[in-house]
Amino acid sequence: MGLLRERDGRAWLELRTSGTSAVARTVVRSLASWEDSFDHVSRLTGITTDDTVLVPAPPSGSMFAFAHAHAAHVGADVVALDRWSPASAVEATTTCTAAHLTPAMLATLLDRGTGRLRTVVCAGASLPESTRLRAREAGVRVVDYYGAAELSFVAMRVGARLEPFPEVDVDVRDGVIWARSPWLADGYAPGQSGPLRRDEDGFATVGDLGRWDATSGLVVLGRGDDVVTTGGATVVCADVEAALLSLPGVPAVAVVGTPHPDLGEVVEAVVVGDSRLDPAHLDPAHLRGCAADLLDRTQLPRRWHVWSDLPLTAVGKIDRTEVRARLLSTRTEVTT
Repeated sequence: MGLLRERDGRAWLELRTSGTSAVARTVVRSLASWEDSFDHVSRLTGITTDDTVLVPAPPSGSMFAFAHAHAAHVGADVVALDRWSPASAVEATTTCTAAHLTPAMLATLLDRGTGRLRTVVCAGASLPESTRLRAREAGVRVVDYYGAAELSFVAMRVGARLEPFPEVDVDVRDGVIWARSPWLADGYAPGQSGPLRRDEDGFATVGDLGRWDATSGLVVLGRGDDVVTTGGATVVCADVEAALLSLPGVPAVAVVGTPHPDLGEVVEAVVVGDSRLDPAHLDPAHLRGCAADLLDRTQLPRRWHVWSDLPLTAVGKIDRTEVRARLLSTRTEVTT
């Protein structure tokens, strides 16, 4: 769950990042930059000593390490899984009333059963509105937030809007999200580097893209370096994923780039459909037609795939490296 060390008379934590496309790094932060946020999280999520909390993956990344630490702070019991397993998670919901999940994990539980869950704290990727609505129908309140191992909490959804977390100032500059707060990490372990940047005013960023919206608040578009260069055009995968996730019956999607002899790369989309709907809504031609109304021509995936689920990393995020590897090894795509 991270290493606790003492330096200069202060307690410091060393935590691993949970990135999906880069080598994991060790983030160093003061213990206070975690502990002092606990009461805010308790108030916003409603998790108390009366809850039993599901932590569905090892605490090797900051998201699930924090889940353990917060539960200990409020005195809640924890059901901890050694690895993500849909079957084990469903079984755990027979006793758990709260859980920390990624959107992909939540979508899986909504398909298989949510048991006694009443609250889900969700992070690690953008939460599709369709998944939020399904959770509400199942009687589960979802509290989603945006953050990073280096920044900790940046914004949490209050009602319909993703608003700055308490004591956090958020600034979007040239499409990049910057944050200033007591919750920022100190940096990386000696000899390591990463995307964390700071300015002279105390703001920091890891390069995630975003914008402000009058209705939704902060809209997070993903990491700026997750791009595909195709035919000389640059396509941000998160932009394409956000558009596809807005389509009815599409709770999960992964967009990646794969090599192409003429274009350099092509955009490929792997879609997981809502099992309750007619499979016809996942016809590649139908999906492309719907997506064409939302995306520029250069952003439209050239290859479409329909899978029953997406591979996840140990901390529950979509494993883009594995998605790309499977696409290259099978080549069973439909090209449009």
